[in-house]
Amino acid sequence: MLVIFEDGRRGEAVLHEAASMARAGAELSVVTLAPQARPLKCCGGGGAGPYNCAVRDHAQEELHHARALLGGLAAGMKFTTLSGTPEPPLAAWIAEHAFELVLLPRHGLAPRGGRLGRQLRRTTSAEVRAVR
Repeated sequence: MLVIFEDGRRGEAVLHEAASMARAGAELSVVTLAPQARPLKCCGGGGAGPYNCAVRDHAQEELHHARALLGGLAAGMKFTTLSGTPEPPLAAWIAEHAFELVLLPRHGLAPRGGRLGRQLRRTTSAEVRAVR
């Protein structure tokens, strides 16, 4: 099972549900996403480099937070930050690792996981569940 984690109440709700499943014997992996900006071609000052570094650093911090929230359960789990331009190749990564279930945070009025949930349902064979 794969958990797409983000900081905040929604991310914690996803981890809580995943932790229950892990206690029941499910193998669990946690991923944070670090979408990267394309390099600017017109300007010489800074460009996308510092922004991309900050996004990757934030995704790593989210991953450490997820590990801390899971406590002792985290010992047998895999934790990954996935980055890509402009979006991380999440669907390909899910297929490569043969995840059967993906849990992601539910956002506001998007009961099925919003744009990301729709995209994963179209492009993977995994069951995709949005958790609130």
